[in-house]
Amino acid sequence: MKKIIFNSGSRITFILLFCSSLALFNSCVFDDYLKGKTFLTSDEKMIDEYIEQKDTSMTEFLKIADKAGFRGMLHAYGTNTCFIPTNEAIAVYCQRNGIGSMEDLPVDQLEKFIKFHIVRDTIKTEDFVDGRLSLATMLGKFLTTKTVLNIDSVPVIRVNRQADILQGNIRVANGIIHKINYVLTPNPKSVGEMIELLPENYSLYKSIMQESGMIDTLKNNIADGVWYTAILQSNESFATKDIYTRADLIEKMKVAQPDFATDEAKLIQLYAQYHCINRLAYVADLSITSAELTLATNQVITFKTNKDSLILNEYQSLTKFEKGVTVNKESEWTDMSCYNGVMIDLDGYIEPVKRGPEAVYWELTDQPEIKKLKEYRKRGSWVTFKPGELSELNFGGKNNPTISYAVASAYDTKTQYVHYDYFEIPLRPNVIQWMEIKTPVLTEGVYNVWICWRRGGDNTKFKTTFMQEGKIDQVLPNVFDLGAYFNDKATPEVNLNQGEKQYNAKYRISVVNSSNCGAIKVEYTGRHTLRMDALSGNSQPSWWDMIQFIPVDQNQLWPRFDIDGNAIYPGTACDQIAPVDQSCNGDLNN
Repeated sequence: MKKIIFNSGSRITFILLFCSSLALFNSCVFDDYLKGKTFLTSDEKMIDEYIEQKDTSMTEFLKIADKAGFRGMLHAYGTNTCFIPTNEAIAVYCQRNGIGSMEDLPVDQLEKFIKFHIVRDTIKTEDFVDGRLSLATMLGKFLTTKTVLNIDSVPVIRVNRQADILQGNIRVANGIIHKINYVLTPNPKSVGEMIELLPENYSLYKSIMQESGMIDTLKNNIADGVWYTAILQSNESFATKDIYTRADLIEKMKVAQPDFATDEAKLIQLYAQYHCINRLAYVADLSITSAELTLATNQVITFKTNKDSLILNEYQSLTKFEKGVTVNKESEWTDMSCYNGVMIDLDGYIEPVKRGPEAVYWELTDQPEIKKLKEYRKRGSWVTFKPGELSELNFGGKNNPTISYAVASAYDTKTQYVHYDYFEIPLRPNVIQWMEIKTPVLTEGVYNVWICWRRGGDNTKFKTTFMQEGKIDQVLPNVFDLGAYFNDKATPEVNLNQGEKQYNAKYRISVVNSSNCGAIKVEYTGRHTLRMDALSGNSQPSWWDMIQFIPVDQNQLWPRFDIDGNAIYPGTACDQIAPVDQSCNGDLNN
């Protein structure tokens, strides 16, 4: 970096010339301004300057940029990541495609060429992951990267399955250059066309997609902004569930979709539609979502991450566990970009399933970011979160609102939180005005929503709304008061009629509450959203423990839960309820 200092006694020739040209001024207005000032200039080159002065092996790219009208951008300040093929790489591309010179192509094609090689951000190789880049190219399509071994068994970064990075992280004044050994081109084939090109070990999947007509949908819908994600299943994936033929698949689908057991065409259609998502979703996108609607009406695929694995359709309730299916990240077809979408390959079999409603007893603190903390369920811990720091619990309001995750140091009858942990939430109009919570997976049905908490504050009221994508929001009928005491003198039946119940198993006490917000109708299995809007409240927060979703025709009072998270049923002896060395209070038989 050069430093130039204009001192009070010095006159620079270009300043004098400039001043003399300003005939309207009596003196040079810049003279006083420049006295004693320090101005900085940079030795860093712009993208085009670097190529022309430092590495002429990429000058063909500049010629293309000149004709396409992009030289100005390459020379201007900004943030760009350019994947630039060498002159030799461009020559090989032209030869393979029967092109005399890239400059012979129409300007609109050259514009697309340049745009596909540039991302308007600075992305270093250490920021790459195996999958798509964090931002799309100027052409609106994503590039993918993956570390592979080249023909000399040397690890290299391969871009878009087409080119290897020869030299990365070349820092210039307006971005970063990654020099590559081949030209990058978007896949011109649609998702449907790529499915047709799958090898023979995808024969059953291909035949089902063809019979259902889904292939035509994925081939013909190629308008701008129309995207699909196709979920693939190889013959090996089908075999994990003893499915080897169309007939085997039909029999399996009859169990999953009993309403259509006599309609084979409908079962085939449902299977095919269920394996298509109506948006562009690479593994990186699916890793940060919880559920995606498929083309099958009211059917979703759920997603969760476990270390480096992305798991589909893992389901767990108090009485049932269904093991999920992992994405085959090593498959050459996973994250395969297509003209109108992307493909994702699986290690196993998934299907649209018709399930009945099942109770879900959910600890609100089971948030993915919290479960990664060293403080998770560690006695005496306290961690504060700002809006946006939790992916599945967001909130907003006034006066820099925060919520806190805490773990009680020891058992106390007033802090009988399941697993000792809870959220401190100041839900009131002058702090947290609203809060949106991503629910656990809920199966189709009608549920009562019970919020379990320790009371705090007076007249701290909020309303609750249940939201499902593509459906009308459901405002729950009961306005909730976080300052309400639990009636620990009434019978369970009387309290239930009042929309209250005891949810903790060990000790019945008036400050540990559970209240019914009202009933919701879950129209399709998946993860949805609960929204709370503050209506009134004073300066005291409340402490949230669980949210329970219990089908309206099932027992609302049992099970209760002890401090170790065990489900407790009527008749359980006190010394079998954690903490076992503490006395019990309340009815353990009703």
